[in-house]
Amino acid sequence: MASDIVQDDDQKPNPNADYLADLAPFASLHTLAARIVAIWPEHHAYLAARFHDFDTAFEARMDEVARLALIDIGGRLDLYVSDYRWMCEAFIAEEFHFRRNRTYRLKTFAEAEREVYARPEVMERYVRGILISQLVWEPHARAFDMFRNAFLGAAQAGSDYLEIGPGHGLFVYFAAHCRAIASIEAWDVSQSSIAETRNALARLGVTRDVRIELCDVVQAPPRHEAFDLAVISEVLEHLEQPDLALRSLHAALRPGGRIFVNAPVNSPAPDHIYLWQSPDEFVSFFEQQGFDVEYARFFPVTGASLGTALRKRLSISCVLLGRKRDADLTEI
Repeated sequence: MASDIVQDDDQKPNPNADYLADLAPFASLHTLAARIVAIWPEHHAYLAARFHDFDTAFEARMDEVARLALIDIGGRLDLYVSDYRWMCEAFIAEEFHFRRNRTYRLKTFAEAEREVYARPEVMERYVRGILISQLVWEPHARAFDMFRNAFLGAAQAGSDYLEIGPGHGLFVYFAAHCRAIASIEAWDVSQSSIAETRNALARLGVTRDVRIELCDVVQAPPRHEAFDLAVISEVLEHLEQPDLALRSLHAALRPGGRIFVNAPVNSPAPDHIYLWQSPDEFVSFFEQQGFDVEYARFFPVTGASLGTALRKRLSISCVLLGRKRDADLTEI
């Protein structure tokens, strides 16, 4: 997951900007932002930065997502906001380590398993925090908007859909409401995350069949040419060998199959393992696994331009829409 809590000192907007007034027409986003700043007043400057350069059409689409998130959250909004704050503070601690050492703190999946995935009391808070970040961290929101419009919007009728790491369930929710998608399958390595996904889909009223399996995309045998669409968002950075995950998905896709990939560079987190240092490095890595890039967008941390983020090694979300290259992969 890309961190979005480090601002660029050169481009801070006015922290006194009345973003809540601007958000008034968007009831769900307004409710969320107002509650965050009530519980965590120090986050006011970040929210002012997030909603400074107002894009009405984009925020209207995200307000729809926020409405669904609030249905999922129900009467537990204060808990979710508190866990969002906890998650942000954990990210800040990792950022300090990254700035000092230029590496992520964790090096192996076993370490991440021990510290995060195998601890339900940690993983449950993490998933709740991620749901809030999906709406208020601009790179997350922009990536999700690309998924809905550019990826699902181009799905061909009868497509079989696979998602890796469904987490909060919003990606699966919109896939379930896409008429072009015939079947949906999702894999995750965390029982806590799977439970949260299933509960979220139930709360959101998803009635169609969604197959969710405890499965590691790296270790699972390839489902050879079983899917037309694959989604792996904010997952690859959690793996020791992300190339194996992409190769597994390459094998699982039918000829001409499409893939949505979102992964951050220079983005320390409590469970991040694999470090890419630039968007170019990540694009090259993606292409080496047998995919062609059809469309790419790079979203820097809120408050920074892409150039500043590259120069200062700030977090950048790399969102790629690709297609399976049908030629055989060359062994590396």
